[in-house]
Amino acid sequence: MTGSTPSLPSASVQLSIVEHIEGCCSFAELGLDLSIHANDSLERKNAHEQFNLSPKLTVALILEGDLDAALDDHPLCVTSRNGPAGYLWINRNNARLDRWTRSGQRIRKIIVSLPLEQFARIADPGDAALAALTTGDMVLMRWAPNPQSLRYAEEIFAAERDISALNALTGAMAALGLIRQALMQNQATQPRTPVGELTTRDAQRARTVRNHLLDHIDAPLPLDDLAKAAGMSVRNLQRVFKNAYGATVMEFVRTRRLELARLALLEDGINVSEAAYRAGYSGVANFSTAFQREFGYPPSVCIRAPGRAVRPS
Repeated sequence: MTGSTPSLPSASVQLSIVEHIEGCCSFAELGLDLSIHANDSLERKNAHEQFNLSPKLTVALILEGDLDAALDDHPLCVTSRNGPAGYLWINRNNARLDRWTRSGQRIRKIIVSLPLEQFARIADPGDAALAALTTGDMVLMRWAPNPQSLRYAEEIFAAERDISALNALTGAMAALGLIRQALMQNQATQPRTPVGELTTRDAQRARTVRNHLLDHIDAPLPLDDLAKAAGMSVRNLQRVFKNAYGATVMEFVRTRRLELARLALLEDGINVSEAAYRAGYSGVANFSTAFQREFGYPPSVCIRAPGRAVRPS
């Protein structure tokens, strides 16, 4: 009996693996230029910075402090006064980002961004909600962080503290998780006609009042005078200011004075009695109570030991 040798496909014959399986088989190269900004710091001066942004999808998670910014003059005011806060914005064209810092403010935030072209490439064209995010010149959207969002943030902070290949991968996965969480909440608003949001004019008014408060924080600050200078009633002043910064004018002043007292404890080596006096408190006990309520730890934690600067965690 004569056997025959099975013929093999020649090199010129190309077989597709898809022809030999049933089910779902796909190949994807995401190629994402993911940008991750983790900030856990104490702002040391009042400052105004400007940045040029290429078209991006950006997700911000504010854990402590306030984000006071504007995107092409559209207000981006996010406060963590009532707990962690999230914001998402998309600029389809090159844009200018203005940001204001506040001396003595502790800021803890994560900002993740992705080139808009890359997001549009991977987004499902059949998803109407996501498709709506890539139309129009600008999209602004609030989102509410949940416990998983906070875990993602801590993973990113941990990855930044201990840099390694695995930690970088963990941080990138957490950053993508934050983007996903923000996109899942369909609360988009139009920049110039938001409901319950600041108009550009009101944001500028609130910032003018804020700047006056920062420049005269140690002086008497009657509400009537502030409202008159801003060209509105006291009631409207309180409404606009609280929408912008999550606090009434006097709450902002009180917090600001506590921030400066904390900075003096950290940097100048003063004692708690002196810090209480600088913050406008007649007694140490009331000052310590207000300090603990505002920052979550007593003022004594900030006192600098000889040769060592203390930074509350």
